[in-house]
Amino acid sequence: IERVTTEHTRLRTVQRIGYGAHYAETLRLWRERFTERSAEVDALGFDAVFRRMWTFYLAYSEAGFRSGYLDVQQLLLTREPTHQENR
Repeated sequence: IERVTTEHTRLRTVQRIGYGAHYAETLRLWRERFTERSAEVDALGFDAVFRRMWTFYLAYSEAGFRSGYLDVQQLLLTREPTHQENR
């Protein structure tokens, strides 16, 4: 993202914050709550195959964020002034 914005725009990264470790914890909590409430999930019409698939997805994603393979980031960008704006 930084390379593309630098090469093709006047946007520059001022700050970059990674939230991957925090998101891994969020996914763990979602997975635990989803599992604990399986009866409610069933009542909504979802079957055991869906529950296994969703549990796998949450666990797989959590592992990706914990390992650092996946990340979610917030970027703060600023725009470089044009030559006319510098006058």
